[in-house]
Amino acid sequence: MVEIEVWMNGFTEKLVNEFGARLLFLGLQGSYGRGEANEDSDIDVVTVLDRVELADLDAYRAAVREMPEGEKACGFLCGAVELKGWPKYDLCQLARDVRGYHGALGTLLPPIGRADLAEAAAIGASGLSHAAVHTYLYAGRESWPEFLKEAHKGAFFTLRALHELRTGENVRAKRDLLPLLGGDEREVLAYSLSPADEPLECVFDRLIRWSAAAMAEAEQSRDTKFP
Repeated sequence: MVEIEVWMNGFTEKLVNEFGARLLFLGLQGSYGRGEANEDSDIDVVTVLDRVELADLDAYRAAVREMPEGEKACGFLCGAVELKGWPKYDLCQLARDVRGYHGALGTLLPPIGRADLAEAAAIGASGLSHAAVHTYLYAGRESWPEFLKEAHKGAFFTLRALHELRTGENVRAKRDLLPLLGGDEREVLAYSLSPADEPLECVFDRLIRWSAAAMAEAEQSRDTKFP
């Protein structure tokens, strides 16, 4: 598995040499950022430059390819202006998930409020609901296990947002969030950590039921306050 601290420190040095003061922020999100990576995990890098032109993308791609196991790199790259104009609901996960190695992301982000977090939760849950219903109706059964694996992986971000809406607490890792949940929520998150040996119809049923409840809670949470 990638020695992520060594990798990120080396990549930071490489980008500082390439872009200098134009590199405003460099960070890590995803499974490596949360300490949940395995051999198959991508390296989700977050990079913000002062601006992004095609020549910058060429230079960045070359820097990635020079890194050991650079083929595992993916992630988010934009300029400062684009970041200020990015939809706030889409920045909620970025703001809560990223671990910085260079610069400060918070100073570059627009203000993000409770309504934005509720919208992120609602959009995440509605996307899962639509995808689950569509897959159950129209996809071949042989594709169900992979779909459910990916869907439950994405459900974590909605679960985390809902927990923060209830408590004001941002929990970064799945295993830290799991004991704080109950009912369908706990089962959904547990499945993302280790898929249970149960009929796939039951997994779909729970996912669809939970996503409907999550949408309703997110909508109600927009104007309520933390306890």
